[in-house]
Amino acid sequence: MKFLAPALACLALVACGPTDTTIGSAVEAPADFMPNVRTGNIEAHIRFLASDYLQGRDVGTDGYEIAANYVAAQMQLLGLEPAGDNGGYFQQVPLQDVTADAAYNSLSLDGETFAQGDRVYISTNPSLPEASVTAPLVFVGYGVSAPNRDHDDYAGLDVAGKIVVIVNGVPGGLPSEERAHHLSSTTKRNLAAAHGAVGMITVTSRTDEQMRTYANGTAALPVTSLTPATGPSSRDQIQVSAEVGATLGARLFEGAEMSLEDVRAAMSDEENPTFPRFELPHSVSLQQRTISEPFTAPNVVGMLRGNDPELADEIVVLTAHLDHIGTIHDHMRGRGGCRSNDGEDSICNGAVDNASGVSIMLETARAFMQQGTPRRSVLFVALAGEEKGLLGSEHFARNPTVPADAIVANVNLDMPVIVYEFNDVVAFGSEHSNLGPIATRAAARMNIEVSPDPIPEQSIFVRSDHYNFVREGVPSLFLMTGFSSPDPRWDEGEGFMGFLSTHYHRQTDQLDGDLEVLFDQGAKFANINYLIAREIADSDERPAWNDDSFFGNLYGQASE
Repeated sequence: MKFLAPALACLALVACGPTDTTIGSAVEAPADFMPNVRTGNIEAHIRFLASDYLQGRDVGTDGYEIAANYVAAQMQLLGLEPAGDNGGYFQQVPLQDVTADAAYNSLSLDGETFAQGDRVYISTNPSLPEASVTAPLVFVGYGVSAPNRDHDDYAGLDVAGKIVVIVNGVPGGLPSEERAHHLSSTTKRNLAAAHGAVGMITVTSRTDEQMRTYANGTAALPVTSLTPATGPSSRDQIQVSAEVGATLGARLFEGAEMSLEDVRAAMSDEENPTFPRFELPHSVSLQQRTISEPFTAPNVVGMLRGNDPELADEIVVLTAHLDHIGTIHDHMRGRGGCRSNDGEDSICNGAVDNASGVSIMLETARAFMQQGTPRRSVLFVALAGEEKGLLGSEHFARNPTVPADAIVANVNLDMPVIVYEFNDVVAFGSEHSNLGPIATRAAARMNIEVSPDPIPEQSIFVRSDHYNFVREGVPSLFLMTGFSSPDPRWDEGEGFMGFLSTHYHRQTDQLDGDLEVLFDQGAKFANINYLIAREIADSDERPAWNDDSFFGNLYGQASE
């Protein structure tokens, strides 16, 4: 369903108005103001957004459209200016459900053709409905360029017009966030495209049977992607991408200076790893066809204009993703849907993920409107398609509805786990910019500590919507409830990790069930979020990357 249910849309426009006097414009307030977000407001938003009527808010469904209308209505009631497209609150994100054409896709090597699922999987290409390439092969190791770590798999190689062959993984010894960045298939594809390659083959360790199961199973389902309307993509250059299993991968190295087995051994040597790179004595033909069903889903955008003549044109962006993963039925439509089934319940309501974040963002906006116009302008954005791969934030960050060079910071709210009383918060990205000390000072005003990343192995900094702003050079923070609690049942991460293991992306992430959502903790989190955003918006100092930040040095020039 790609259209709005009119009756419920009307309900969303009037439901759950503010519990206090409607605010039409912000007022002046003292600098030492302490916010006091109402618990009832947090509860009211979450109850609507996590209602069964919204059917899990999957993008492309009526439920998501109703949620978007609700957020737009709340922004209007608060007095935020519409800041989407065409003078409204919506920015339509161009999306498509894409599926690989298994009957067409293939890889040909030395006169033998391997069909989709026969030791090879040819990926969809959202940018090109159909493409074929025939080119020589060049092995480029992991396909990683990390000059700050004295590692560059492309150094001295000419891959222009060729198909690069890479193996899964990254060099050892990288910090977790850098490792996650380099491990990303998008990063590897972008790098190959920048060097002029026209195709990419990733050699996996899967057996022939595992490749067949993968290609004919989950990988055969539709996946939601942006359309070319978002802008240029490395997929324009890397026309066909493929994954091959271990046996076909070994054949690509036949007759080369090293076998695949020897290459893997050299790269994984614990004492003295080496990273061979060389041309392979084969030419390969790859062809792909992608079947597309386009649709749109809105980001919801509201603006509070600043009052400082010198700073009002600078914009602090607050974000929270509005979508969730829908129902069991939606999973049949594509990857990443509601997978489990808890009895008769087929809906993944997403009360914590991320109705909580959107509710906190709306109440942060209310605190601004009630307690004083900031010096800088503040933009509030409820994002579409996070669950499909950070799609709404990518489209907005690349095509903002405000001048791109005006965006100076992003604070992102994704799944505040408000199911336990928390003593601390984690501000991912705080070590990368001068936003870190701001977060520490703001939390301290609420007697809350900012703790270091408690799960660095998860590389969370590159896994939520703020990362698309980082890629555009914008210093960013991502706030999360911490691992410390005064209740020993939830201390030392038991509250957070318990939610992940029991309720995350399951039907039990809902209200009035076994999960107890603590609305007072949502209000506390909103107070902290307001204080952070307020200091960023009012500070004399413009947000800036730290000199030693990996991401600042990699992307910071984009904002200059």
